[in-house]
Amino acid sequence: MKKLVLVISVLVIAGLMFSATEYKVENFSGKPGGTLFTWGLGDPKNFNPDVAQETSSTVPLGYTQGSLVGPDEFSVWNVPELAKEYWYSDDGLTFFIRIRDGIKWSDGEPFTIEDVYWNFVSIEFDPEQTANGNDSVKDANGNLPDVKIIDDTTISFTWTSPMVTAPQNLGGRTLVPKHIFEESVSNGTYKEQGTVADWDKIVGLGPYIMTEYKPGVRITFERNPYFWKVDANGIQLPYLDKINYEILGDQNTALLRFEAGELDHLAPRAEDFPRIAEMAEEKEWTVGVGGPNTGTEFLAFNFNTPDPVKREWFRNDNFRRAFVYLLDRDTIIESIYNGLGSPLFGPLSPSSSFYNPGVEEFGYKFSISRARLELKKGGFSWLPDGTCVDSAGNPVEFDMLTNAGNRTRETIGNIYVNSAEKVGIKINFRPIDFNTVVSQLVGATSETVIIGLTAGGADPSSGTNVMRVTGGLHFWNYPPDYDPKDHITEDIYVLPDWEKRVDEIFQLQASEVDAAKRWDLFAEYQMLFAEYQPMVYTITSNYLYAHKNELKLTHTPNTFVGILYNVEGIWKD
Repeated sequence: MKKLVLVISVLVIAGLMFSATEYKVENFSGKPGGTLFTWGLGDPKNFNPDVAQETSSTVPLGYTQGSLVGPDEFSVWNVPELAKEYWYSDDGLTFFIRIRDGIKWSDGEPFTIEDVYWNFVSIEFDPEQTANGNDSVKDANGNLPDVKIIDDTTISFTWTSPMVTAPQNLGGRTLVPKHIFEESVSNGTYKEQGTVADWDKIVGLGPYIMTEYKPGVRITFERNPYFWKVDANGIQLPYLDKINYEILGDQNTALLRFEAGELDHLAPRAEDFPRIAEMAEEKEWTVGVGGPNTGTEFLAFNFNTPDPVKREWFRNDNFRRAFVYLLDRDTIIESIYNGLGSPLFGPLSPSSSFYNPGVEEFGYKFSISRARLELKKGGFSWLPDGTCVDSAGNPVEFDMLTNAGNRTRETIGNIYVNSAEKVGIKINFRPIDFNTVVSQLVGATSETVIIGLTAGGADPSSGTNVMRVTGGLHFWNYPPDYDPKDHITEDIYVLPDWEKRVDEIFQLQASEVDAAKRWDLFAEYQMLFAEYQPMVYTITSNYLYAHKNELKLTHTPNTFVGILYNVEGIWKD
């Protein structure tokens, strides 16, 4: 039943209107005051929402920002936020948004319909202004919408075919202030704005403002005096006076600090969960287990790595399939995850309402012999000493990166080193700083990387920036024009037919109003990924959480929105 609800909520469009009581959140009735002690791994890299692509930047930035539409507790984007209401025309081609009156930016300047128009026309629709391009707001014909200001509070977006993802991919945009960034957008320097050095200049529409940043230590947030929401009793939100966002080096530190009472919540690793659960009653914690996490973990191969020999290996379908067989997922789940995990063979988690179980039918079970067979099919052979070589006699050896401090990823990397050695392949595995990993990944200079992607919502269209060929996070096969200064040229670039089809699917799904047909499109995309494995998917843990009993949440924590959903409504007893 959940699948039906999640799909229909974004697909029944003609004449449908969503609205909310002006400013008031009826189901919030908390107590003002107190400080939230939360945490994240690593320092932020950037505070420009149109440039930031790593969670170390986007999570803390999110406390200060707002959007027209937000997600519900199952990550379906249908909650009017800065938009008082939104609706479609009867033919489904035009999407209307009416914003709330009297809202101000965190610096006290009025938020207007001109801000909304400028955000889309001058930034979102211009691929030169953002890191992720503009594919997510194009319809199935590849067209951007025609935008019109209807009146002081209403704006319309008209496409050439219905745009079923508008509430998420358009309404979910993080809005930035025109009065701050208009000049830099006009002169082409917008991407250079919002550096971490300018943390004290962040202006947003979120519940908090950033008041202190100590690199490697913490970021401090305090209530935004202009935040527009009030609770059922008329109390201005947010409830909490302050957020201390502790910057930690690894998950072990987070575990120890939570146990010491210095953090209010934890997302325990599966290996630590039994210990946390055993201590919960004594420590006065609430703990819980949900379904498989909606994010994915994988080994990514760079089809355009600078080394031409390795490029050919990574583009070889059989080579990549060999690495699916080299990972013993079942043993890892039992030994490291305490049974609290699920194997991944495709790009969507089993928790997704769009999940296609057909990806499991490929039979990618751990097998050294099957891995050797795939390598042989791919043109590889072995020297008398067991070294695996390609058809030109080059020994197979490459670098593999992951972010240091993530014990699960480090464990998977070490397992790959050992498994690959059994088929004569040498892997140079290096856990390094998270932001450095991301820089190499998005800069197309890495060889292979073990990393993950968070789910941007229940709808797979949130992955458009990853799956479209021109997407800002299409990191395994960036096109030649991704960056003019890059090493990727027309001479070295190869675009396989299956990848073209995935690109086409993500274009078509945006305008497919038939729920069943749209589900089928995403099912096909998953099967293509399971067959060709551009990223070798590994394992996802069950959603696990722990928090102090004094921390009062707005929902039951779940894999779709985590623990700090609706942070403005969280309070302390």
